[in-house]
Amino acid sequence: MNIILTHEQADFDAAGSVLAAWLLDPSRIPILPKRRNRNLAAFLDDYKTRLPFFTWKTLPKGSIDRIYITDTQTVEEHSRMSGIKDIIVWDHHPQRHLFPDRAENIYETTGACTTFLVEQLMDRPDLHPGRIYTTLMLMGIYEDTGSLSYGSTTPRDIRAAAWLVEKGADLDLMRRYILQPMTDHQQQGFDILMQSMEICEIMDEKIVTAAADIREISDEFSAVAHQMRDMLNPDGLILLLAVKTGIRIICRATTDDIDFGAMMRSMNGGGHIRAASGMIPVDYMETGNINDILEDARESVLHVLPNFIRPPWMNLKEKLEAQIPEKQLKLINLIAETAERLDTPLYIVGGVVRDLLQDQPVMDFDIVVEGDATRLGKELAAIHGGKLTLHPQFFTAKWETKEGVSLDLISARSETYSAPAALPTVAMSGIEPDLHRRDFTINTLAIRLDGEHYGELLDLCGGLSDLKNELIRTLHDHSFTDDPTRLFRAVRFEQRLNFDLESDTLRQMNDQMDGINLLTGQRIWHELRLYCDEDAPERNFSRIVRLGIAEKINRALSWNENTGTDCVRFRKTTPEKYWNYQSGLDFELVETEGPLWIWLSCHSAEIIAELGKRLLMPKKTQHCIKSLALLRKYFSGMIRQAPSEITFFLESLPVEPLYCYALFCPEAEKRTLKQYITGWHQIRPKTTGADLIEMGIKPGPQMKKLLTSLRAACIDTGLEEEEETEWIQSWQTVISSRESED
Repeated sequence: MNIILTHEQADFDAAGSVLAAWLLDPSRIPILPKRRNRNLAAFLDDYKTRLPFFTWKTLPKGSIDRIYITDTQTVEEHSRMSGIKDIIVWDHHPQRHLFPDRAENIYETTGACTTFLVEQLMDRPDLHPGRIYTTLMLMGIYEDTGSLSYGSTTPRDIRAAAWLVEKGADLDLMRRYILQPMTDHQQQGFDILMQSMEICEIMDEKIVTAAADIREISDEFSAVAHQMRDMLNPDGLILLLAVKTGIRIICRATTDDIDFGAMMRSMNGGGHIRAASGMIPVDYMETGNINDILEDARESVLHVLPNFIRPPWMNLKEKLEAQIPEKQLKLINLIAETAERLDTPLYIVGGVVRDLLQDQPVMDFDIVVEGDATRLGKELAAIHGGKLTLHPQFFTAKWETKEGVSLDLISARSETYSAPAALPTVAMSGIEPDLHRRDFTINTLAIRLDGEHYGELLDLCGGLSDLKNELIRTLHDHSFTDDPTRLFRAVRFEQRLNFDLESDTLRQMNDQMDGINLLTGQRIWHELRLYCDEDAPERNFSRIVRLGIAEKINRALSWNENTGTDCVRFRKTTPEKYWNYQSGLDFELVETEGPLWIWLSCHSAEIIAELGKRLLMPKKTQHCIKSLALLRKYFSGMIRQAPSEITFFLESLPVEPLYCYALFCPEAEKRTLKQYITGWHQIRPKTTGADLIEMGIKPGPQMKKLLTSLRAACIDTGLEEEEETEWIQSWQTVISSRESED
């Protein structure tokens, strides 16, 4: 049989989601836990004969085949669950990876878990749940969304609630149970909490904390938190409750500037931005005074709280003027003045702001215009002259002054993706959609430049907090699905900045890695080449192997420390001057692709061929990687062979892989390469084909073989010009002798 479970201390959303899951398939048995919130318990007592719920005690005998879990990702263990691995999770909290990923799992970001299950019921016109069922599901949505008033409420919650009302949900009945007065135990706890209440201000937010020892009070305290929040109206409320298993933390906010959900997830809890909870385990037998424990917990929570508060207004005017080169700064001010006259907000956005805040040098950047960038460009050119290049289809313009200084002007824009990994459809927009389309929070910071707003920092996505905490975090759960190249960029920023991948972002990467299969070869190759521009490309290559990203490009891509050492040598070795005289050597190609060649050339010829085809590499690049692979495989064993054999082998390869190899190979091989480049390669016999014809030798394979052998003799023995004729005669005698023997 299949069963449906939910969390202990079940609330209306837990019960409503279990009920909805049962309505979708009545063959599943809905089980509610023994511990339930008081108002849910009251409803169940009044309507138990009309509801389908079981408990573990009343569950029929028989083996359990599959378990569905709703509104949670952890359930209390029971002996009848032992050994069951077929588990499906349906939850509206962020995924915690406690169960194996599978297609049937659902992690939706709705205000209530009941919502997305009701949406499935809405697609079943044959179902008519009736007044009691619809009211229970409606209470689940109303309770978890604060009667549709919390910031976590979505349009989907509202539509699902409306559908339930249309299907007969009784609002008067709901009000009797949703608005329950506090019990005596809750009132007792409420009084203790009010006496211990402390008010502080953190980053301009009014925070109320209160602590109480409720180990002897058997009741739930969510209603108490709601009561205190509504009565005190702080920006944030934090209750610390000593229960038998530790310190329970209940958080409530009245503003979206405080992300209690993220804070509790960092403390092994969960919830939403305005309502969340967590637990600090405590062994009371090994600890001291309970009041000291509660005070320590309060200090710990308040210590991390600033990381989850959107920072107050900040002005970076001084940083702009100190770190941006004078020529660019003058140009920025010129553009800002023009934008102000046009009443057009102006920003610098992304990496440049990140670098400013990290006190890094800033050279190149774009200007984002909240409006038509081409209009601003035309106005600048009309007033100040210079050269203007317009790209209206991309909403961009490039203005170059008479002095030769240029800046790109880009209209703020939104992006939509018609399919995973597809190139986005772009439309002009305001600054907020422009920031929300970006890859990671640390790249969403913006500085406004026009008028009285000059220098104001705009942080809509928590980028400043993540920059402070050195985290790479995506903006939404489908970021890597929309654009799988962000998988490569996440690693690039992680390694460049020495930051960490935020845990939920790492989970998304693991879940959405298959999107790489949808990318064209050119897009993947472009991202890999960008790694070569980093200070330590080898760290990026090894990281994408460890994360499993490389495996999605080709199953056999691997990494070892020797390859990393070769890459470091390549970067740190100063090229010998004699390479400068090699005609046709594409130095830029080696510099921009060399570390990639070193990595990929460690693989078999078959894998290199597959990579060339998958990544649509240029023919020359493929040839260089194959040649470097041959050098790595054979050259160490060739250096004791005759100079002519070494020469003919090396001459069969492009000069770029020889140069690349010389930058990291062992010294003995490097000396041999030098001899080849500066000596052997340039040796040619004085005797030509024309000379051989005069000597009576006919053109053909024999002549070619003779010239090759003659050159080998010149390289190996240093034949002088007058000795060549004698050598040729000797060679002819040997050949004639062999022919007569045949």
